[in-house]
Amino acid sequence: MNELLRITGLSKSFGRRSVFRDLNLAMNAGRVYGFLGKNGEGKTTLVRILMGIIPADSGEIHYKEAPVSFRSAGYKEEFGYIPEDPFFFGGMKVGEFLDFNAAFYRRWDGGRVDELLGRFSLDKKARIRTLSRGMKLKLEMATALAANPSVLILDDPTSGLDVPTRHDFLQGIVRELADSGTMILFATHLVHELERIVDHLFILEGGRIILDEEYEAVKNSTRRVRLDLEDQLPEGFGIDGILTESREGRRVEMVIYPWSEDKKQKIESLAPRNLEIEPLSLEDIFRSFVAR
Repeated sequence: MNELLRITGLSKSFGRRSVFRDLNLAMNAGRVYGFLGKNGEGKTTLVRILMGIIPADSGEIHYKEAPVSFRSAGYKEEFGYIPEDPFFFGGMKVGEFLDFNAAFYRRWDGGRVDELLGRFSLDKKARIRTLSRGMKLKLEMATALAANPSVLILDDPTSGLDVPTRHDFLQGIVRELADSGTMILFATHLVHELERIVDHLFILEGGRIILDEEYEAVKNSTRRVRLDLEDQLPEGFGIDGILTESREGRRVEMVIYPWSEDKKQKIESLAPRNLEIEPLSLEDIFRSFVAR
C-alpha cells in the first residue's frame, strides 16, 4: 500500500478538557476512511489540525513521508476540504468564487469545474448569498474537487443535501475519487452514509481510537446473538469480546466482536431453545462499540 498520511502520538486539549490523546493513524492513497465518533468526541478538532487551522499540543503528522506542522503551507494545495458549514463571500458570484480559489491550486482543473457545475446544477452568474444551504454545499464540493486533491477531508458535509445529490456524491464522486488514487477521510456521526463506500474504520471514543480495522473484516467478525435458555441464564458466558449484552428473563441478546466458530460452539453447548445469529449494519456496529 502507498502510505500517504501518518499521525503519530497526536494530542489536543482545550484548557483542562482533553479532546484526544496519543492518536496514531496511518492512511493510504486510494482508500476511503470512515472516522467515526459521537458528537463532541474530537472529529472536527482532528480535521482542523490536519488542515492547519489549529495546532496540536503534541505529536507528529507526516504527509508523503515529510513532516508537516501548524505553520506548514505547501501541502495544503494538495488537500481538499469540505466542512459541514462552509464559509463564503456572499456578495461573490459562483464563477468569481471559483476563479478566486483557482489562484491557490497549481493543479486546478478548469474543465472539471464546468463538468461539476453542470452535475450540480450551479449557475456561474448566481450570487452566493442567494443560494440555499444545499446549493452552497454543492459549490463547496465543486471547489474542492476542481483542485484535484490527493487528500479529500470531509467533515459531515452531506447533511444539507437532497437525497439524489447525496447519493451521487457518496456513490459516485467519492468512490470515483478513491478509485483514481485520492485518499478520503470522512469524519461523521451519520454512520449509515458510509455503508457502501468505506474501506477502513476508525472509531474515536473517550479521547482514543477504539477501533482501527478494515470495514469488511469488522463486518465479517461482528455478530448479534439472541438466545433463550430452558434454565436460568448463567451469570457470565465466559466469552471474550461481548460489546453489549441485554437480558430479559431467560432471554439474552449480545453483540460479539471478534466472532469465531469456537464462540459459536460455546454458545451452542448451552443447548438454547432458540438461537439467532446475524450480521450487523455499520450503524449497529458503531453503536455497539461506543456503547460497550
